[in-house]
Amino acid sequence: MKSWRLLGILAVGVMLSSCAGHQQTAAPAPEQAEQAPGGVSRLDGVSLETVQKEPKLGVAAYENVVVDPVQMSHQLVADYPEAGQQLQSGMIAQLKTKKGYRHVGAAEASGRQPQGRTMIVDLKVLDMRIVSTGARIWGGVMAGSSYMDLSLKLTDASTRRVIHEKILTTHNNAFAASWAVEAEKALPTDMGKIVGEYLYTVVPPPSGSKSSGAAVKSKHSGSRRKP
Repeated sequence: MKSWRLLGILAVGVMLSSCAGHQQTAAPAPEQAEQAPGGVSRLDGVSLETVQKEPKLGVAAYENVVVDPVQMSHQLVADYPEAGQQLQSGMIAQLKTKKGYRHVGAAEASGRQPQGRTMIVDLKVLDMRIVSTGARIWGGVMAGSSYMDLSLKLTDASTRRVIHEKILTTHNNAFAASWAVEAEKALPTDMGKIVGEYLYTVVPPPSGSKSSGAAVKSKHSGSRRKP
């Protein structure tokens, strides 16, 4: 009798360990966040107020700012399909409010660039999370915080020399977000505004520059036109 009981216990143990092993093998590995460029300094918990305190770069002023498409991993694009466009649009809108640069806009597929000293902006989202409305309503603070981490690279358009790189991160306060669910959805746009403010602070436009009327030339044909 004891031997049968022992055999039964052993059989159940084998079955459980087999199921556990199968589940562990079948579970997909979570996608890791993009690695930040090595040796690049970070600015964590950024806001419009904090970036305004950053020192200017020791470079000559640029008249124009061209923003390349935002880079995101396939998984982040699938999870947040509109985040890249919102980030780029928020940054451009913030820079245009300053009315200092001659030209601010997204890069054109044709390769046309504005006349004058031009700075190219590259943004790459390293990691992000936006708590869904349902999770925030039902989970409140327990649903955690929303955040966005990105890398910023500034390049001189004529020499292709990288003039500045920075890691910028912002974290949404879970306590505040539980009372402002709709504001949490605006994280990519708000982050874009912060990046625009940071750029304006560290690389301000030349004094007396105007934001309208910048001629645009094609690097292929040399033709000029008004944007």
